[in-house]
Amino acid sequence: MRLTRRDRLVLLAPLAILLGGWLLVPALVGLAATLTTYSPLSTTVAFVGGQNYGRVIADPQYRAAVRNIVIFTLVAVPLELSLGFAIAYLLRRPIWARSWWRILLLLPWLVSPIAGGVMWHYLLGGATGILDFGLGWLGQPETASPIGDVHLALPTAIAVEVWRVTPFVTFLLLPGLASIPEERWEQATLAGAPLHRRVLDIAVPEMLPLLLTVGMLLVGLSLGAFDTVLILTGGGPGTATLTPALYSYDRSFVTNDWPIGAASAWLIAAAVGLVGAAYVQLSRRWSAA
Repeated sequence: MRLTRRDRLVLLAPLAILLGGWLLVPALVGLAATLTTYSPLSTTVAFVGGQNYGRVIADPQYRAAVRNIVIFTLVAVPLELSLGFAIAYLLRRPIWARSWWRILLLLPWLVSPIAGGVMWHYLLGGATGILDFGLGWLGQPETASPIGDVHLALPTAIAVEVWRVTPFVTFLLLPGLASIPEERWEQATLAGAPLHRRVLDIAVPEMLPLLLTVGMLLVGLSLGAFDTVLILTGGGPGTATLTPALYSYDRSFVTNDWPIGAASAWLIAAAVGLVGAAYVQLSRRWSAA
């Protein structure tokens, strides 16, 4: 039975209402706030055009946040893809307790980012950290917490994000790897192809569309990094781990500068939108090839 246009509209109406009420309307209100001096505590509202965006871009803290998120994305996303692919490759063939391994590997992703941030903050903290415990057990002097070191805080935040997201990447890539016929692997092995050639010649071409999709998803998630970093470092020390999402949160709810917070949030949305547009273009070129 073929659905008519009216039937499709009826079926999609609840979703449209939900998205409109909980996503579209607040987003449009936030966009309008970026063009004004609106604040919940303000008695007057004036139109200022694009001044709020100019203030955000000119803010040294926002520039530091952009620098951090660029480094964060360029390091975390390739690591997540590479490690996720490697683990999926190991799990593609039957091994002892493979189902249990899959469940265990997915646990870091199933744990909420807030809970993960709390756990790692506790483990890496100066007084209760696992580093001090290990060094003390070995009879060595205490060391500073990496999340309190201006040079180590961002790499630590990246490492925690990679730990959290890599199992999710494995979960997404595993079905694609498992669907490649075993005969192709056996032929390459009999031909004497080393492991890296088997991966590059068989797995990567077969899974390139999926890798592209997962990679773009990871970039979008990375650009909006917030929860784990907020709990782990709070954006510090200084601006060492400040991200655009944290900057937006701080301006909106800490300093109560709603127009600036909303403007910075919309700049994040624009960046994610550009990533989505790039993905669409790449997908079209791949489909046409």
